[in-house]
Amino acid sequence: MWHVHPTTRNRPHACASATAMHIFPRHSILVFKEALTVIGLVLLFCLLALIPMLTVPHGARAATPVDSAAESADLPAGLFFRSGREDALLEAPGLKSDVVIRVSGEVARARVRQRFVNPSSVWLEGIYVFPLPQGSAVDRLVMTVGERRIEGRILPREQAEKVYKQAAAEGRKASLLSSARPNVFVASLANIGPGEEITVEIEYQDRALYRDGRFELRFPMVVAPRYTPSGEAPLVTAPAPADPLQPPLQPIAHQSETEQPPFPVETPAEAPGRDLFGPVKRPGTGQENGVTLVVHLNAGLPLAEVKSLYHAVSIETLDAERRIITLAEGSAVANRDFVLAWAPQVGAAPEAAVFADEVEGESYLAVTLVPPSPIEPEADSPRDTALVARELILIVDTSGSMHGPSIAQAKRALLLALDRLHAEDRFNVIRFDNEAEALFAAPRPATDANLRRAGAYVASFAAEGGTNMRPALTMALRQPAGPDHLRQVVFLTDGAVSNEKQLFATIAARLEGARLFTVGLGSAPNGYFMRKAAEVGRGTFTTIGDLAETEARMAELFRKLESPVLTDLEVDWPVAAGGRVDVHPSPLPDLYAGETITFTARLPEAAMNELAGALLVTGRTGAEAWQRRVSLANLEPAPGVAALWARARIAGIRDGLHLGRDPEAVRQEATEVALKHRLVSVYTSLVAVDEVVSRPEGAPLVRSEVPRELPEGWSYEHVFGAAEKVMRLRAVPASMKQALATSTAPQGQSVGLPQTATPATQQAVLGLGLAALGAYLLLFAGRLRRARTGCNG
Repeated sequence: MWHVHPTTRNRPHACASATAMHIFPRHSILVFKEALTVIGLVLLFCLLALIPMLTVPHGARAATPVDSAAESADLPAGLFFRSGREDALLEAPGLKSDVVIRVSGEVARARVRQRFVNPSSVWLEGIYVFPLPQGSAVDRLVMTVGERRIEGRILPREQAEKVYKQAAAEGRKASLLSSARPNVFVASLANIGPGEEITVEIEYQDRALYRDGRFELRFPMVVAPRYTPSGEAPLVTAPAPADPLQPPLQPIAHQSETEQPPFPVETPAEAPGRDLFGPVKRPGTGQENGVTLVVHLNAGLPLAEVKSLYHAVSIETLDAERRIITLAEGSAVANRDFVLAWAPQVGAAPEAAVFADEVEGESYLAVTLVPPSPIEPEADSPRDTALVARELILIVDTSGSMHGPSIAQAKRALLLALDRLHAEDRFNVIRFDNEAEALFAAPRPATDANLRRAGAYVASFAAEGGTNMRPALTMALRQPAGPDHLRQVVFLTDGAVSNEKQLFATIAARLEGARLFTVGLGSAPNGYFMRKAAEVGRGTFTTIGDLAETEARMAELFRKLESPVLTDLEVDWPVAAGGRVDVHPSPLPDLYAGETITFTARLPEAAMNELAGALLVTGRTGAEAWQRRVSLANLEPAPGVAALWARARIAGIRDGLHLGRDPEAVRQEATEVALKHRLVSVYTSLVAVDEVVSRPEGAPLVRSEVPRELPEGWSYEHVFGAAEKVMRLRAVPASMKQALATSTAPQGQSVGLPQTATPATQQAVLGLGLAALGAYLLLFAGRLRRARTGCNG
């Protein structure tokens, strides 16, 4: 029984107190009991909603396809791609590469063996994008199926693709090798059976580079992601797909946040992002693309040093001139370029080297001449004031792909360049990502105050955004020129762009009297862009693959910038060479300190055993004449030189594209050269087709792209953006849904597509539960307030 206080007798809801404590009436106690019951129910509701999130691995949701048994809750690790159904993914094919390079002198012959393995129980078409050296001449493709070896044949690109697609549709094994860039190739392999391994061998001819007293041979291992500025088309596209139900092989380019891809992208949260050339794997996920590599080096002269610049290797010495180089760990992840360097003993350095080849009665030569090195001034001696004052424009890439070691290399290189300037010089610094920005409106004198301001500006650089090069190049080449100053533009970048054609055209149109020097940064710079941009810009290129070598590499570049140039180079041929000689590059470029004169030549009117006399190379260094004679008698044969000439010839023909030449005329002329010499180019492809039908009738062919590694030192998030912005499932258009629905479902193991980077269904249920709890707590607070008012009022 309640004790009723006299002062509250007439109130409808009275309360009493005991000592200093207030006792709530019966109604308040009932409110509390009701609240505890509701809170308990809501918490139980939220716990049930959270159970799927706690039992399914992050980024994946267990699927229950209608035509398969219930799947295990433990999903397999690895990378997964579209399987032909909207709700299922398929494990990507595995890939291992074995590389053997044989070097004789400076001519290299390489064989790349790629082993495709199908880990699923469906028939696959494997697609893999991979790099080769920028000047390599690819001339052989062999597909091995069991005991059968099928030799590839060279065809015009469109015809080769047609042959490949027909073979793929008929169930026959086929391989297609196409060039998406002079240094980027696409291997397509159709009808890989369940659990089957198929090998594709590619062979190419290459040449070591000799400069600054040592040879260097580069084997690129990874195609870095490429950026395509909005509104600019890439140079070429990859081959069309064999299956019309699948989206185009050409994926979306690296885009800014405001741009939208032209077709849907279905990618699980842990799977690759995409750029112009296809999927790029997030580091630390899925199987790695491994490479084994062996180099058989026969230098042709006594060696003082042989070393790998960026990989640990084992070196076996056979004699003074020969070495066998292998990777110390047996294999390596394909995420950075392999560079082998060797230096001859003092006094053994070549002054001239001529390699010869004969094909169908025509002679082909590869010539390298080493001009005498200029005397380098002492480190503490002033520069010769008689030299022309320089106007140095420094352009630096600060885009997202430069994040990490590359931006550190760039900043260090810029500071070294600024430190080498003299009082009579002028300079400016331009940085770019999505937009270009200059330190000064026009080049300024290299005073202490201006240099301090530039140093602070460089120190503030951070790597973010896209790689929009053209505004920066245009800004640099349009800078007001100083009187009596030699303009030199130094361009520091990783070259991760797809619009090379437009950039070359910009350089050619605006260069005028300037010189462009490119500096490739990072573990996998775009060698094609770096070399060709320097060639068009009448300068030279340098690569910096490690922060530790920045100072040495930049010192080499400074010697080129500050030393006299060997210009007006010409070649005179003896009578025995015949009246027609086709030399490439033509005209020969200017030469800088430490560089060599290198060219190839075709002599259609001379057999190799009939060559005699000497060729004469002339030029000028400042006001002085320079010349060198090279004997053509008794030349040793070097197979593959003809392919090197043809590759240089095709490059020369394609240079007409950025000089305004008719594209169809360029295509026809380049195709003729490529077909004659059996070379893969952007206009020709190698295709190999098995005569045996292997895929059973009615079995679907599922297309799967092998993801590339991200170059070592690159930041995935800075290239592709935050995972929740890029790794998402886009809505599939109705037309594609219908096509996928009518396709035959594969029989292999599959997993469900994630519904976004977060479990959206569970999050929605959890959110509704919490919203209901919040609404009830607001209602409860009001009722409690009214109860307390009745007690204390």
